[in-house]
Amino acid sequence: MTPKMKEMLVRGLLTNRLYPAGAEYAAIKALKRRGWTTDEWSIGRETITTDGVDALAANSKPIEIFQADFRFLLLIKGQPVAEVLPGQHMKMEKLLADTGL
Repeated sequence: MTPKMKEMLVRGLLTNRLYPAGAEYAAIKALKRRGWTTDEWSIGRETITTDGVDALAANSKPIEIFQADFRFLLLIKGQPVAEVLPGQHMKMEKLLADTGL
């Protein structure tokens, strides 16, 4: 899975329907060819298949901070669960890196 494919799946999970810009159509068509989405022109919660969700979880860390569209999102097993506040990115990375928690 390429970083752009991962970004498109995460962005799709955040909205009902997302129409990509320019070169992002190639990433969505690749997702459709792999069977991870049902539509090759837009992406959203309804168009992402369970195979797509499973592939996203398989290609993600258990807990990570991921940048999508100028936003930093907290992903747990590939699922976006929270948005990291602006300016708190480094503090959140240190918190996640602390193994003593």
